[in-house]
Amino acid sequence: MLKHNIMKQGLRLFYVLFLAISIQLSVSAQEPAVPEHEKKVYLNDGNTYVQKSLPLYFKFSISPGGQQYDLTSKLTSKYANPMYLDTEGINYMRSRYAVDPETKKTIQPQKEIMYELYADGLAPVTRLKYDGAPRYRSDRLYFGKGLTYTLTSRDGVSGVEKIHSAVNSTTWSDYSATSNLDKEGEFNLSWYAHDNVGNAEALKSDKFVVDLSAPTSNHTIVGIVYNGTILAPSTKFNLAKTDNLSGVNRTKFSFDGRAENAYGGNFGVAYLKDGEHTLYYYSVDNVKNTEEKQAFKFYLDKIPPVVTHTINGDEYKGKNGVAYVSNRTTVSLAATDNKAGVNKIYHRTDQKDRFDYSSEIKFPDVRGSHSVKYDATDNVQNLSPNKYLNVYMDNVNPTTGIRYGSPQFFARDTLYINKATAIKLFSKDYESGVQKIEYQIDGSGYKTYSEFTIPNDGYHSINFKTTDNVNNEEQEKTSNCFVDNVAPEIYNNFSIQPIGNKKELKVYPNYTRLYLGATDDHVGTESIMYSINDAPLALYSSAQTLDISERNRFLKKKVKYTVKVVSKDKLGNTSEKIIEFYVGLATD
Repeated sequence: MLKHNIMKQGLRLFYVLFLAISIQLSVSAQEPAVPEHEKKVYLNDGNTYVQKSLPLYFKFSISPGGQQYDLTSKLTSKYANPMYLDTEGINYMRSRYAVDPETKKTIQPQKEIMYELYADGLAPVTRLKYDGAPRYRSDRLYFGKGLTYTLTSRDGVSGVEKIHSAVNSTTWSDYSATSNLDKEGEFNLSWYAHDNVGNAEALKSDKFVVDLSAPTSNHTIVGIVYNGTILAPSTKFNLAKTDNLSGVNRTKFSFDGRAENAYGGNFGVAYLKDGEHTLYYYSVDNVKNTEEKQAFKFYLDKIPPVVTHTINGDEYKGKNGVAYVSNRTTVSLAATDNKAGVNKIYHRTDQKDRFDYSSEIKFPDVRGSHSVKYDATDNVQNLSPNKYLNVYMDNVNPTTGIRYGSPQFFARDTLYINKATAIKLFSKDYESGVQKIEYQIDGSGYKTYSEFTIPNDGYHSINFKTTDNVNNEEQEKTSNCFVDNVAPEIYNNFSIQPIGNKKELKVYPNYTRLYLGATDDHVGTESIMYSINDAPLALYSSAQTLDISERNRFLKKKVKYTVKVVSKDKLGNTSEKIIEFYVGLATD
């Protein structure tokens, strides 16, 4: 039976290994050879790993650190001295029954003693992964920019000890993390890994090319070209392109920032507009290296002059789309030509004679619609399309009226108003429409109109006028008015003299009459209302006599009267007066 805890008891292992490996690889002169790695024992986390081809010799001792005795086998000496492990992975050395160290008796229930020993005869397996770059394979493998490679190795028993790599070298380096390949050229990448008991993987390698350079392109003009950059509509372009490594994948072209087109042969420019243009083109190789855009500026001359007009002075664009002008308005014509230059500009008004343009054109001073037709030729006789300027001549001034609100009163050729009277201006213009209404009071300076009143008493003069949208201005108009904010003056009289006094008030007999009146300096009194002792107001029409029955009711005592009088003039200006007195007998 084998003694437990092989390592603690000083088990010695003698290593004898005969290894023959036949590897058939096509390796270039730059590929390094895989070195021999020592076949060994590896201890980790309480486990013992041994390279599977190593011989095993067993010894035991009866005390810690004591004399060691060889453990041999008579029955199987041919296979046990030394012994080789037959199973990849875990192997067991067993004692049939466990014995209690104290009692020296077999424990119950019975249980085997098992020594674990791991045999590892297989090398790790390493995988290569490329990332970060476009790839292309033809006769060779090509990569573009950003290439990284990652080596990942696995071992089923003792675990990977190291991964080794070599790039264009016969010297191995320890691989630790993802690596970059940021130089252009041919590469031979070699790698292998070995595990913790000395099993080494067979050499692996991969050849590839890193292509970091963009292709190059150039153009050739096929057809009519003038001065190197001025092209005819029939002219075409040819593009040539080259790439020294992965090869050209595609070539693109565009005009003036438009959508790109794939180049497949000569292409034309006839569909472009007249003027300055830029041809852009570039090529992309098979690993997506992209050439900087090449640019070629040229001029395509294919159209006649362009004529424009400018309206000088008064103009108004109405809501109906009509352009209104005044008899002060003129029109200027100008032309530009893309290349040959302008020869002449022509015009005619209202379908009459055609003239060479030389100075500003005046419209006929006749109210209504008018039309100017104009065109131009360049110095190679390209005639521009006809253009028309349609206008409406507005040579009529607007008109303005004035309207006074309430209150108002007209007498003796004079219009009377007060400070509450709203004054409105209204205007009409049947062509271009009203632009603004202005007014001033007593020459105080014109201001933009909005409804207004005049607060101050006396005579006033209002000046007003309207301007239409083409600046025709109405002749100034004037309206006069008189502002009266003064209420009537109220007065009263009794039909008899007082017969006494009481508390500073006069006493009148019960047959007295009270007369009321009011005067107004300008518009006259409209009404007089009165109220006796807080009774409702009543319209005054004639002298009032107090009811005689008052005397019968109050024989012993005088009766006090309070009369409230309210008077309005014809503008509603209101005044008020309170009259207090007593009625009774003098002897009361």
